[in-house]
Amino acid sequence: MSERLVYVCDGGDCSEKGSVELCEKLKEQIAPLDPEGTKVKVRKYPCFGGCEHGINITVWPDKVFYSRVQESDLPAIVEHVAKDAPPVQRLTGVVKPDVEGLIWQLLDSPY
Repeated sequence: MSERLVYVCDGGDCSEKGSVELCEKLKEQIAPLDPEGTKVKVRKYPCFGGCEHGINITVWPDKVFYSRVQESDLPAIVEHVAKDAPPVQRLTGVVKPDVEGLIWQLLDSPY
């Protein structure tokens, strides 16, 4: 399994939709598959800029941008990030490509 950083948007719109709770549930579902927490790290992120499409989650270095994520989507996302399954296509391609591009530039930056 390749190492991944999973960022859950913690901005106003996403947090109002339940992103804080969703982030905790995602961590709970990943924990049994990565008990040491060395392969998948789940973190909150201030805002991705795709507010109207939240809850948004990104997976780096895969460069997968998930939108409109609900709790029922978490098992499929866990399969992707913890078991190397393909990305969940039905949750991708929602935000504008330039928004995604900006996020990847930020995450690729050494800063």
